[in-house]
Amino acid sequence: MTGAEADECIAIVARIGPVILSTVPASRKGPDASELRHAVGAMIAHADDLLASHGFSEVMRSCLDQARLTGASLPSMGQVRLAALNESPVSLPATLTVLCIIRLCLAQEARIVGEMAFASRDDASNTVAEMTAAFSEAAEVASDDLDAGSYMAIINLQATVIKRLVDVGRTLPRVITYSYPGVMPALTMAQRAYADADRAQELIAENKVVHPAFMPMTGRMLAV
Repeated sequence: MTGAEADECIAIVARIGPVILSTVPASRKGPDASELRHAVGAMIAHADDLLASHGFSEVMRSCLDQARLTGASLPSMGQVRLAALNESPVSLPATLTVLCIIRLCLAQEARIVGEMAFASRDDASNTVAEMTAAFSEAAEVASDDLDAGSYMAIINLQATVIKRLVDVGRTLPRVITYSYPGVMPALTMAQRAYADADRAQELIAENKVVHPAFMPMTGRMLAV
């Protein structure tokens, strides 16, 4: 790697580091948050040595893993991947560095999805669409850069994640529309719809109701 190539890679790492930190709210305190800040700071400070010794991938993986454990969400982890996708690498080492970050972010997003709970088939289906778009964009970049290894890794991970989401979706209730002749409290509607007043919160959440005493006459609910 030439000096100019190394400088390009180091600059990419320096830009991505703060994005990793932003995946967790700044107000988050505790040892996990401190460990994340320390890990990302060390990665940026030693980026030159890590890239030269081929140790960057493992350290980046560790930082992203720590971000996930500290509370990074699917959207916030996606922001790291998008930041990498927005890079415009010139040299081959910089291109490989960007692809490495993208691939590692997708792996973390897959783990987050694997731990998510879905209320309805629609929720799972929306996540399928979101992840399909993410994987497709990453695969296109890998294909354009003729990185067969990254391309195959992305395609294989995509197949695993989408299959899991589709399988989970089959077990979930569908979202349907309801229509009642008048406004009623969520407790009353839950009792009428499900014979179970405990499901009132489910109706409130699905319809984003401001006050539980006034459910809209038409809206959305989970099928029985």
